[in-house]
Amino acid sequence: MTTQTTTNAQEKHPAVRSVVSATARGDGGTGTGPIAIFYGAARYPFELARQRELVEDYADTTGLNLVTEFHDRHKHQHGLSMLLDACQRGGVEYVITASWPTPNLTTTEAGAVTDQLAQAGTHLVCLNIWRPGDGTPPAWWNDEEGAWMRELDALRDEERRQREQASELTEPSKEVHHV
Repeated sequence: MTTQTTTNAQEKHPAVRSVVSATARGDGGTGTGPIAIFYGAARYPFELARQRELVEDYADTTGLNLVTEFHDRHKHQHGLSMLLDACQRGGVEYVITASWPTPNLTTTEAGAVTDQLAQAGTHLVCLNIWRPGDGTPPAWWNDEEGAWMRELDALRDEERRQREQASELTEPSKEVHHV
């Protein structure tokens, strides 16, 4: 399901979902349509790659001029800061993301971001509001890769715990002996 979250709507809810209108699409994808930026946030690189494919397909279909991308992994927000700076400078009509709020944002932070985008006159386009465990996954999610990555994370966590335990056992005693 492709939806657009319009951040400058004056309604009870700060976000309204609708598709990008035909009049906003420009000239059919020759790179002169409305300026759009992709923002992705995910735990794993393969998720970002899938999101990018989804966003690129959407931009091509709607005739948006996708000029750049910003992304973050885990709880980082450096890419988001750069995106907001770009939007504040003007000219960016759409920020396209695969899901909203992204996994690196709390609900409060997501609300603040939508407010900042609205102030800049930028629309937030959310292509899918799916999260792992929400039923049928979107095209960008691969259950096999996801299972493999979760297994790898579990192994890394176990290895880290073992290293921490080993370092606790080998630390020199901090007792002070007086002669």
